[in-house]
Amino acid sequence: MHVDVVPAESLQQIGAKTLNDYVSYQPGVFFATQGGTGQGELVMRGVSTGNQTSPTVSLYIDDVPVGGSTVYAASATFLLDPVLLDLDHIEYLYGPQGTLYGAGSMGGLVKYVTRPPDAGGVSGSFGADISHTEHGGMNYTERGTLNMPLVKDVAALRLSVVDEHTAGVYDAVGPVAAGGADRTHTQGLRAELQVTPTDRLSINLSGTAQRIAADGLSMADYNLQGQPISGGPYNRELNHREPFTQTLELYSLRVGYDFGWATLNWISAYQDFENHSVQDYPNGFLDLLNELGPELGVEQPLSDLYVDSVYDVHKATQEIRLTSPKGDRFDWLAGLWLNREDVWANYGLLGDNLGAPGQTYLISQANSSRFDEYAGYGDLTWHLVPTLDLSAGVRASGDSQRLSSQQQGPVAGSPGGFRLATHNSDTTEMLTATYRPDDSHSYYLRASTGYRPGGLQAPLLTSVLGPVPAAPSDTFGSDKLQSYELGYKGSHLDGHLDIGADVYDIEWHNLQLFTYTLGNTIIQNAGDARVNGLEANARYQNGPWNLRASWAYTYARTLDADEEIGIAKGAPLPYSARSAGTLAARYQFELGGYGAYAGATERLSSSRHAGFEGDASDPDFHLPGFGLLDLNTGVSLAHGVAVDVYMRNALNRRVAIGTLNAQAIDFLAALGGPMLVQQSTPRTIGVSFNVPFQ
Repeated sequence: MHVDVVPAESLQQIGAKTLNDYVSYQPGVFFATQGGTGQGELVMRGVSTGNQTSPTVSLYIDDVPVGGSTVYAASATFLLDPVLLDLDHIEYLYGPQGTLYGAGSMGGLVKYVTRPPDAGGVSGSFGADISHTEHGGMNYTERGTLNMPLVKDVAALRLSVVDEHTAGVYDAVGPVAAGGADRTHTQGLRAELQVTPTDRLSINLSGTAQRIAADGLSMADYNLQGQPISGGPYNRELNHREPFTQTLELYSLRVGYDFGWATLNWISAYQDFENHSVQDYPNGFLDLLNELGPELGVEQPLSDLYVDSVYDVHKATQEIRLTSPKGDRFDWLAGLWLNREDVWANYGLLGDNLGAPGQTYLISQANSSRFDEYAGYGDLTWHLVPTLDLSAGVRASGDSQRLSSQQQGPVAGSPGGFRLATHNSDTTEMLTATYRPDDSHSYYLRASTGYRPGGLQAPLLTSVLGPVPAAPSDTFGSDKLQSYELGYKGSHLDGHLDIGADVYDIEWHNLQLFTYTLGNTIIQNAGDARVNGLEANARYQNGPWNLRASWAYTYARTLDADEEIGIAKGAPLPYSARSAGTLAARYQFELGGYGAYAGATERLSSSRHAGFEGDASDPDFHLPGFGLLDLNTGVSLAHGVAVDVYMRNALNRRVAIGTLNAQAIDFLAALGGPMLVQQSTPRTIGVSFNVPFQ
């Protein structure tokens, strides 16, 4: 399959600090930001409907999926945005990964792989990063790692910490005016214990904690024509502050035992992933509410209107996997997967009273849900001849879901409470043929499937404006895709040139879509889509020169029209760029007797749509194409000390890279109100150093 690996060292050298930074160098991968660090969705190969029910790309730390899986956890809005906390590399696995990784990996998978403890000796490092962002200010990061053997060659403990401060770029204007309103503070801690009592047995216990605290959203007010409307390109008119916090506690136990005929891996994990966000509603909505308030039972005029929400995900996973050794004729693996996910969500739509102390709640809602997922899977590889392999795999999955809610308030969608339950089952398959005529060339043909589970939705009884449209049912079905891929990987020119290329065809059936009227959200399965693509990458290294180029062509569109929603046949899928690429050059030389380098990277993309063009209930915003230039240089001094200097967005280009998909925001934007848009980060110049010791 198509897999890319990016070393953490290269990300540090170019000043990459967030998920948006990490994926921006991967053509065919896009981070659709929805407010800033920790808020947004990952998109691979154009598999996105914009405002999504649940993720189409899975995020892993080592062997553990992180974050929620369902719409009840707002899992397509909030995802972990990890700092470079003792990271070794990031893996990008393209295309549906439904056999080994299961639901939610329809577009692909992003895996953070950490550095394991080393029982051979004491080692560690400490470092810092200081930078300045135009229209923002100073940013700084401190980090440290310590590796300690506990028993020589048997047991070791590894500790890592990071503290990162990012200056705010966006300014709040209006009643709560403030400069740098989106400044962010991220803290992380990781501890890992590795014990290898025998050659056959290994035990690994790890704990990761991270906290992100942002003062506000990284968003500005724009109209649908792409023009700023609040006095500047980074301005947001606010009546209420918008703090955001994201916390993660992740604990995992990995046990491996080699029986000889097979290796057993047991991976057990528990996580608590909480997101607390506040979002101020624009004046248009506030004015409308104050005008209609008495008719809705809201007697007190409000000075502001905002949403205060908390999503707390408690997730426990278990995986047991048997993997055979490499055989002359057959290789195989088989496993079981269990996932229990409990979510507590508290949602409030409220405002501060204008003429009297206190607050008025329009909606107060408390939800609880449970998602139990279970699966069995297996792969078998047959080595027909030394140059040709056939692999087949299947995964049978099932889930049970429960949803309960208590709501109150004058505009509550379902006053009182309700309880719902459902059961689902799905199967995914994989078939791959691999041909290796020699050690330098490989060809593969792969067919695979992926899916997202269906779920439950609340009954709707009242509305702010007008009648309630009838939901098709209190459930929505899973959507599934089929992918066919042909690829090549090879080495040329005596190993100086490496080339990889693939073409694929993805057929996506029964898309899960949000449809809106003001005050109501309905999820339904609506039509099919198709994605055709071509991906290519090349790396040339000769002497001091290292040249890299990668490119992705993605033709993602709907196959069916939906007149009620306003989606036309052939409409581009949201966040899919028809063409995207990365060009990079690096030159190595000596500086004062020390090894040094200088490099440049150009990130290129054609335009994207933030929604479906013509969608009547969720208006589209045009994200223009761009070219962003990054420069960096560095030197390796004595004893492994490294100093790197970088300039991100060297030409200081400003381009819209994402919008906030929210029902009320989009509704008002269609009526002329503000669309909340995030711009590319202005020019940032920084220096990073790292000092190892042992």
